Amino acid sequence: MKISILRSLVLAMILFPSVVLAQQADTVLSFQEAKARLVKSNLALLASYYDVNIARAGVIQAKLWNNPYFVFNGDLYSTETNEYFHFRNQHLLQIEQTFSYAGKHTNTVKLARLGAEMTEKQLEDVLRSLLFETGNLYSDLAALQEKAHLYQQVMRNYDKLMDATRKQLEVGAISITEAIRLESEYLAVKTEALTNRNEKEKVIADLRMLLRMPEDTTFYVEQRIPIIAQEFDLRTLTEQATTIRPDILVKKYELKYQERNLKLQRSIAVPDLKLAYQPRDRGSNYVRPYQGFNVEFNIPLFDRNQGDIKAAAYSVAKSNLQYEQIENQVRNEVVSAYNRYNNSNTGLANYSSELLERLKQLNTSTNENFQKRNISLLQFIDYQRIYILTNTQLIELKQQYLNNVNELNFAVGTNIIEY
Repeated sequence: MKISILRSLVLAMILFPSVVLAQQADTVLSFQEAKARLVKSNLALLASYYDVNIARAGVIQAKLWNNPYFVFNGDLYSTETNEYFHFRNQHLLQIEQTFSYAGKHTNTVKLARLGAEMTEKQLEDVLRSLLFETGNLYSDLAALQEKAHLYQQVMRNYDKLMDATRKQLEVGAISITEAIRLESEYLAVKTEALTNRNEKEKVIADLRMLLRMPEDTTFYVEQRIPIIAQEFDLRTLTEQATTIRPDILVKKYELKYQERNLKLQRSIAVPDLKLAYQPRDRGSNYVRPYQGFNVEFNIPLFDRNQGDIKAAAYSVAKSNLQYEQIENQVRNEVVSAYNRYNNSNTGLANYSSELLERLKQLNTSTNENFQKRNISLLQFIDYQRIYILTNTQLIELKQQYLNNVNELNFAVGTNIIEY
């Protein structure tokens, strides 16, 4: 573990030396570690596990049969003997059991099972949404950290240049107007860096809350661009999404749930049957002692559960429409996410390593040429802005690309691109 952390730190120092030196005490948090911590510690996800357990407990309850009833009837007061609780004179014992038939018990159990399966898919959808949010926050933080490194580098150059400018101003080698203009541009860069720092604080706070980290935790994230060598068939991706995405599976289970509920409501229209046995009845009947057998059920003359049956039928029709809607939504989300992914991939390919290296050399030579007065102040400012803008656009494009990869995985419902 220590060796892997050391390797990550060395890699981060090679890629972003100034940031790592400024945050030597920070922990390098990989995206895989962030996802593992999310699954283990996120409070919303942990609460959703209880929903699954509650639904499974509902299945256990649905399987249980009705409890039998025990009835005791006794003489409260005897006028003949002027005694209370004169059970010797009159008492009755009765045992009752209610039986449900016409599929009530079976439909109730199957309905509870469908509810449990639907809750499990809802849990998967919660995890999927949290992983999507974590991926976006992670790539946003990586981009903001890289921008912070860029601004630090530019401001160090400005610091050196401002020192030289003040000395040139003292000997009259530069005008006050040029010095003020240069310092104004320097302040603009510092303001942009401050804005970036505030955005970074907000994102890192959101990520800490999502991963359930203490508020004083500091860490550094890695921005890694995945290398994709294979092409994806859009039709295959859309079919895969409609098959495995948990939110559309929830709608499938909801449709089955409503169809099963319709069967249950129809079976509820059939009355329950109650059977009772009287092993002993003394004093209540003409035969002493008396043993009897009772059969009871309601007559479905008025209430045949008509309203609930109609409501269940409407719920089935509603669930059908909702399923068609989310299926259409899923297909469009996959197509849109795939197109954005391709666009970002194409845009990222425009930035070659040779271009970035020439831009870096241009920035170095710009500082030297301005100090030697080989270029004007306006040219210097223009070159600096080009350097900052080009690097900022590249950072944002990499961030957008990673977000599009994350979005494509989210839209399909599985990690088709690992990063």
